[in-house]
Amino acid sequence: MPPIALERLEVNVNVQANGSIAVVEDDTVAAKSTDLWSAAYREAVSGFGEEVKTVILKGERIEELLTSLEETNEKLAGESLFRRGVQILQEPLRNLKLALDIASPLTSIEPTASMAVGPGQVAIAICGAEEELNIQIVSMLKRVAIIDECDILGQKLDPGNAIHKVYRGFSVNLDVRYVSRSNQFSQALVPVYKDLLNFYIAAQKILTSKTFVLALVCEQLRQRLPTIVTRFCEHAEVLKYRIDNATLELVADIKKLLQDNMIQKLLGVNKDKQRSEFHCEMRGLRASDACKWIVADSKFLKWYNAPTSERLVIFSHMGCGKTIITSHVIEELIHLNKYRLPRPLICYHYCVDNETGKVLYIYSSLILQLLDQQEGLKVEFDRCYKKKRKSELLDAAQSSIDLGNFFSTCVETLNRELFVVIDGLDECNSESQKELVTLLDSLLEKTPRLKVFFSSRPQEGIESLLQGSTEIRWVSNQKRDAIIVEHTVKRCLREFSAAIQRLVTERLSELAQGSAIWVKLTIELIQMRKIQAIGPMKKFLADIPSPAALSQLYAKLFAQLTGDDSDNKQLASNALEILAVARRPLSIIELGWAITLNDPCTEVRTVEALKDYVDEKRALSLLQPFLSQIDFQDVKKNQVKLVHHSLKEPILRDTPSNWAQSQNIADEQRLPKLEAALLRVYSPEKSRDLESKQEAKELYYDPSERGYGEFFVYASCFWVDHFKVSEPQSLSDIVTLCKAKSKRLQNWTRQNCRPDCTVIPKFDFDSDFMDPLVIVTLYGSEIALKKLLQDHDVGSKEFLIDSVEKTIDQVVRRGDISRLRILFRDTQVGPRVRTFDFFCLIMARWTDSNRGRDSREWVGLFDLVVEIFDVLIREEEGNELLCMAVGYGCLPVVKRLFEEAAHNPAMRKELLRVPQRENGRDQSIAEAVSFNQVEILRYLLQQDGIEVHLRHRDPNGYNALHNTSI
Repeated sequence: MPPIALERLEVNVNVQANGSIAVVEDDTVAAKSTDLWSAAYREAVSGFGEEVKTVILKGERIEELLTSLEETNEKLAGESLFRRGVQILQEPLRNLKLALDIASPLTSIEPTASMAVGPGQVAIAICGAEEELNIQIVSMLKRVAIIDECDILGQKLDPGNAIHKVYRGFSVNLDVRYVSRSNQFSQALVPVYKDLLNFYIAAQKILTSKTFVLALVCEQLRQRLPTIVTRFCEHAEVLKYRIDNATLELVADIKKLLQDNMIQKLLGVNKDKQRSEFHCEMRGLRASDACKWIVADSKFLKWYNAPTSERLVIFSHMGCGKTIITSHVIEELIHLNKYRLPRPLICYHYCVDNETGKVLYIYSSLILQLLDQQEGLKVEFDRCYKKKRKSELLDAAQSSIDLGNFFSTCVETLNRELFVVIDGLDECNSESQKELVTLLDSLLEKTPRLKVFFSSRPQEGIESLLQGSTEIRWVSNQKRDAIIVEHTVKRCLREFSAAIQRLVTERLSELAQGSAIWVKLTIELIQMRKIQAIGPMKKFLADIPSPAALSQLYAKLFAQLTGDDSDNKQLASNALEILAVARRPLSIIELGWAITLNDPCTEVRTVEALKDYVDEKRALSLLQPFLSQIDFQDVKKNQVKLVHHSLKEPILRDTPSNWAQSQNIADEQRLPKLEAALLRVYSPEKSRDLESKQEAKELYYDPSERGYGEFFVYASCFWVDHFKVSEPQSLSDIVTLCKAKSKRLQNWTRQNCRPDCTVIPKFDFDSDFMDPLVIVTLYGSEIALKKLLQDHDVGSKEFLIDSVEKTIDQVVRRGDISRLRILFRDTQVGPRVRTFDFFCLIMARWTDSNRGRDSREWVGLFDLVVEIFDVLIREEEGNELLCMAVGYGCLPVVKRLFEEAAHNPAMRKELLRVPQRENGRDQSIAEAVSFNQVEILRYLLQQDGIEVHLRHRDPNGYNALHNTSI
C-alpha cells in the first residue's frame, strides 16, 4: 500500500506484503485520506502522544515472538511442561494474534488499507476457544466488524471539512441530516479506535516486556486486557446503535424517495418543474411597481385578513397582464406568510392552455404542492391510491373525482390556513370550471381557514359560477402603463440610445391602454428592426403596425373560440367587423341586434319578429376575449368595444374567419365595405312598421319600448357617419330612409339630435328641410352624390319641391361647399344652380361665414362664376351681380367679373351699364361707399370706364360724391 501520512508523528509506516510493519524516518507526507475511518482514527491517535511511535517501532518483535511460539509448538514432541504451556496458551494467543493483526494496521493511520477481517475470519478464530481470556478476546473480535459498517450513508468527506471536525465544533457545508449522522459516527468511532489502540499498546507491553515469561502471559493479559475489552465492547455497541439508527433513517429516506417517485409518477413528473419555470418566467417579465396596487387594494387586504374562509377574484381583459399580477400576488402571499405562526400553506396553479386548464391537471398540481408541504399526507395518498386500485381496479390518479375527494379530505384535516391561487380560470373548459369551483365552494363552507384567489377574463358563465365572491375589476391606468413600458424598454432595448428609449417610452405609454402584451410585442418588434435613428423611429411610432406575433395570437384565439365551425366563424367575424367600425361602444343588446340585422339569412321584415332571432349571449361567448371588460348585468350600458386598438388592424386587413389563411395583404377597399355593411343594418325593409307605431304612440321616450328595436338609437345617431366613408352599391335604401316629410325621416332625425335619449335635444336637426339630396350632399361621399344624381330624379315625390335650393342653403351653412361644384355642373340639377341667385346666396353665406374667407373651398366656388358669364350677359344680370358683390364685400367675385371684362367687350358693357336698380339702390361706387368697402372702392376706381358709375345719380339726385359728403 502507498505511504500514508501520520498526523502529529514524524514517521511513515508501511505494511509490507508479508504483514510486517516498516517504519520510514521521513518528513515527506502523502496526501491525507478523507474517509470516515481515517479521519476518526487521526482524532484517536492525537490523544496518545509519543507512546504510539514507540509501540509502532516494537510491532515487528511481537510478530516474531508469536511466530516462533507456533513453530516451537510444532517441533516439540512429548508432553514437556513447555509444550503443555504452549498448548494452554495456543488458542488465546492465536486470537490475540488475530486481534493484534486487526489492530496493527491502525498504527499506519490508514485503517482501511489492510483491515480485511470479515465474519469468516472471526468465526475461524473462535473455534474451540473456551478459556475466559479467549472468550473476552473473541467478544472483542465479534464487534470489530462493526467498524466496516460506518459508511452506511455512502458519505465521502470533503478534505477541507472532514466530518470528524464537527466533533471539534467546526461547521461544514453538508446536508444537516448527514452531518448529524456522521457526527454521531465520529463521536462513537473515535472511542472504539482508542480502545483498539489501548488494547494493542497493552498487549505489546506484555509480549515485549524484558520479564516476558510464557507461563505468566495469560495472567498478565487477564489483568490488563479485560477492562480494555469491556470498554471496547461498550463503545462498539454505541457505534452499532448509532449505525442501526442511521440505517433505519436511511431506509426511511429510501422509502420516502421511492414514495416520492411513485407520487411524482402518478401525478405527473414534470408538473412542479413546469409550474416553477413558468412562475420564474413571469417574475422576469414583471414590473413589480405596476403590480403593487393589487395587494394594496382594500378588498385584497380584507380577504387576506379575514378570520374565515373567503374567495377573491380579479377580472381583467386579455393581454392586460393578469397572469403577471397573479404571480405578484403569489410572491406577496409567500412573503406575508413567513411571519405568521403557524405558517399558512400556499398552493398555486397557472392555467395556460387546454392541457394545464383541465381539472385533473389542476388537482394533480395542487396535491403535489400540498404533499410537499405536509409530508405526512404522502402515506395517506399512497394508502388511498392502493385501496382504490385494489377495490375498484381503477387508477385514482387519472380520476378528477378521486383526486378532488383526496384534496378535499386533506384540506378538511389541515390545522393551519391554506391559500389556493388559480390563474386563468377562463382557460379551462366549462366542465373543468364548474367542477373546480364546486369543489372549492364546498371546502369554503366546510373549512374555517381556506382562502381562494382566482384570476380570469370576465365571462358571463364564470361570473355566474363565482357569484358572491369579492371582486376586483382591473381598470387601465396610464401611470401603470408607463411603468410597464419603461421596465420593458430597459429590459429589451438596453443597447439603444437614451433618446430612443425615452421616445419609445413616451409614445407607447400613451397608446398602451392597459395592454401589456401589446407593449411587449411592439418593443420586441422595435428590437428586431433595430431602428437607431430618431427620424425613422418617430415615423415608426407615428403609425405603429400590429406586431405579427400579436396577429397570430388573435388568429389562434379566434380559431379556438369558434371551434372551426363555419357558423361560429361567420357570427364572430360579423360581430368583430361591426365593432371595428362602430363609432362608440355598443351595449350588449345593441350588438346582438346589429349582428342579427346584418345576417343575410335573416328573413324577417319587422322589428317585432326580429326579437326572437337576437342571440347576444352566443355572440358574447364567442367574442369575450376580444372585448374589454363588460358588466353583464347592464345589457343597455354602452360598454362593448374591442379589447385594444391593435385588434382593429387585422380586422380591417381581412375577415377574421380567414385569419388562419391570411396572406397579410391589406385590402384598401375593406374599410368602406365594412362601413357600408353596417350602414345596411339600418335598412328600411327591416323597419317598415315604424311609421304606424310612431303615429300611435307618444314621442318620448324609450325607443325600444315603442317598437323601434334596440339598435334604433345607434343607427339613428351614427348611420350618417358610416355613410360618409362607405361606398354603397345602391342608394335606394337611403332615398327611402330620407324621404321628404316622411315619418321615418322624422323618427331618425329626432333621435339623432338626442343621442342619449334625452327629452331635450342637444342640437337642432329639423327634418322639414331635409330630403335625400340634402342628406347625401351633406353626409355622403362625392361618389355617392354623383350616383344619387345619376340614378334618381330629384323632382320625384321623395324629394322636396325646392330640394336643390334647400340643399345649397344647408351646404353653404354647414356642409362641404366643394360639393356645390358637383351640383353646379350636374346635367340634372345644374341649370337650377347656375343662376344669379346661387351666387348671391353663396356671397351672403361667405360674408357671414366664420370659415377662412381665403380658403381654397371658397376660391374654387367663386371660380364657378366664369361658367355663367354668358348667362349674365344674356339675362343682363352682370351689373346687378357686380353691385351685389360690392355690397357683400366679396372682392373675389368683383375681380373675376372685371378680369373677364378686360377681354370681353360684352361683359364690359354689361358691368358698366347704369340701370335704375330695384328699391333705389346705388351703382357699384356708391354701394362701396355706403357699405364702407374701402378695398373694393380702391379696386373699382382703378378700372377703365368706371366714371359712369361714379357720376350715376340715385332717385334722389345724389351721386357717390354727394353720398360721401352726407
